[in-house]
Amino acid sequence: MRDYRIASRYARALLALAEESRELDRIEKELADTVGLVHRYPEISNLIMNSTISREEKEDFIGKILPEGFSNLLVNFVKVLIKKRHFQDLFDIQEKFHRLYEEKKGLQRVRVESPVLLSEIVEGKLRAALEKKLGRKVYLETTVNPEILGGLVLDLDGSRIDGSFRTTLLELKQRLLGTYA
Repeated sequence: MRDYRIASRYARALLALAEESRELDRIEKELADTVGLVHRYPEISNLIMNSTISREEKEDFIGKILPEGFSNLLVNFVKVLIKKRHFQDLFDIQEKFHRLYEEKKGLQRVRVESPVLLSEIVEGKLRAALEKKLGRKVYLETTVNPEILGGLVLDLDGSRIDGSFRTTLLELKQRLLGTYA
């Protein structure tokens, strides 16, 4: 079972250290690169999670596989994860760190579902309206879902705003069935 509290604690600690060392942008990129590397090569996780290999060997291995020039802060952070047996939380830590990073930079990621691909003009107007409402720079992640029939569904920070025709029709159906039942 995943414990998001651990990921949150480690992400917040790394954020504080990255800010203190004035390497926030660099750490954000390098952490994403590290997760990408582990994702591409699952053997890395297998080796790190192997209980027959000593912690020192694992830390030495991590020091060798991370690209030359990576921040000592990030390399040491990954070694701490190994030492504390939280390497398996790396993906969750990176996800939380990225959210904290975006928050710190005044960015807001909004997922948008629409029944058809949004034109650049519509996307621009939506982004401008959301930026005005939220007071932050907005990044839109758009997906097409023909099942919503029309309208939009927005997801931001765990809140869902469902303005889809499908939901409206389902609610109308429920009211009609309730009235005439």
